[in-house]
Amino acid sequence: MRIELVPTVEEILHEQIFNRTVVVIDVLRASSTIVTALGHGFSHVIPVETIGQANALRNADSLLAGERHCKKIPEFDFNNSPTTIMKGDYTNKHLILTTTNGTRAIQKAERANHLMIGSFLNATACIKHALTQKLDITLYCAGTRQEFALEDGLAAGYMVHKAKQLNPHIHTCDLAEALEKSYLYLADRMPDQLMLTTTGRRLVQHNFVEDILHCGKIDLYNLVPVIKEKRILPHLVS
Repeated sequence: MRIELVPTVEEILHEQIFNRTVVVIDVLRASSTIVTALGHGFSHVIPVETIGQANALRNADSLLAGERHCKKIPEFDFNNSPTTIMKGDYTNKHLILTTTNGTRAIQKAERANHLMIGSFLNATACIKHALTQKLDITLYCAGTRQEFALEDGLAAGYMVHKAKQLNPHIHTCDLAEALEKSYLYLADRMPDQLMLTTTGRRLVQHNFVEDILHCGKIDLYNLVPVIKEKRILPHLVS
């Protein structure tokens, strides 16, 4: 079994999806929002690429969350903000989500054999579940504005580290090795380190410090969002 790492949404190749388990990572903030939403009562999340698609799916049982370049979409219920979503009761509700990078990454990888969502918040549960699928794993970083995002790479590096602990014989690509070492070097500075990344600094300017601190918490949730028939459903890991 091998772990390969893709650094941005634009760089995913067919051979990195076909017959593989793919983990989409967008720490700031789509992945973290999805994990948090499922951890706080939403039955499922529907990722869509456009605002029009989100509005077309709106009904009495749905709430809409989304952003474009950090700004909340007018008439949506939420920004792409995990800490805002944590504050309500969502029994019998589902979330429709559109974001700048994360939902696009999910759609580009939808033909994977197994497709799941990872972040710092559920990293151990996610890699444990990925390993049970017995296929090569692609850790797919969404990035930010067509560039590599350090926070995604650090979360991927943590997953690589956990995977080696769980399966010492696993093979990894050079980028996975580099990001594992980067994570281990910076581990004792999380989550404050995330405020120093390009995306983190941008979110600080928009007053989303609470989101950043939440997104940097390690293994807060023991669930894995898995994608089936264009819906993201919670899978609890024992």
